[in-house]
Amino acid sequence: MGRTLATFTRLVDEERERWQKFRRALRKEDQVALDDLFCAARYHAAAGAYLAQDFPFETVVLCMLLEEHKTLLTLQQKIKELEEKFAGR
Repeated sequence: MGRTLATFTRLVDEERERWQKFRRALRKEDQVALDDLFCAARYHAAAGAYLAQDFPFETVVLCMLLEEHKTLLTLQQKIKELEEKFAGR
């Protein structure tokens, strides 16, 4: 029989647990930011489930980066819209 793989959500939770000592050493606002990053990784559980690999943390970090990049793109678009709005004044 083949081995069973943990779900991606479980892998994210395991990584979060593995980083708990690091988290406790952070300032409170940085702890919140780190928690948000792990939540962002869980948001992509469906995509992460397709990639069974030996080092799941790479996928977790890529999911975190994906969410951060989406936020960056949204903010850049809002800045562009505001610049265009106020350029005509």
